[in-house]
Amino acid sequence: MRRGSGQLEESILQLLGEHRELSVSEARELLGADLAHTTVMTALGRLHGKRLVDRERRGRSYVYALRAPVDELPALRAAMRMRTELDTRAERADVLANFVAALDPEDETLLRALLSPESAKD
Repeated sequence: MRRGSGQLEESILQLLGEHRELSVSEARELLGADLAHTTVMTALGRLHGKRLVDRERRGRSYVYALRAPVDELPALRAAMRMRTELDTRAERADVLANFVAALDPEDETLLRALLSPESAKD
């Protein structure tokens, strides 16, 4: 049975949220599906490329772990999308200006607080 786009990655993220770290073989076993080792390895590689998981070489293979707690992944994904937009545009100031201009007043206040020197001390 074929999974929908992104379902395998989401399943792997959930598993990594339940376990501290997993190898490709461990993730494949826990998924309980008839998946090829290379399919799980590719999904984990993509998650690493998206900077959602870290990997550490152990022997001849890698062990993967979440970069943030599973409940913080939506915020991390949004931050990565923003980083991608900034990195792919020549006019970074335009990207930031458009982003800030679209903020509602509460979010603008929050952003100002996060950028204040007092916030950096915490």
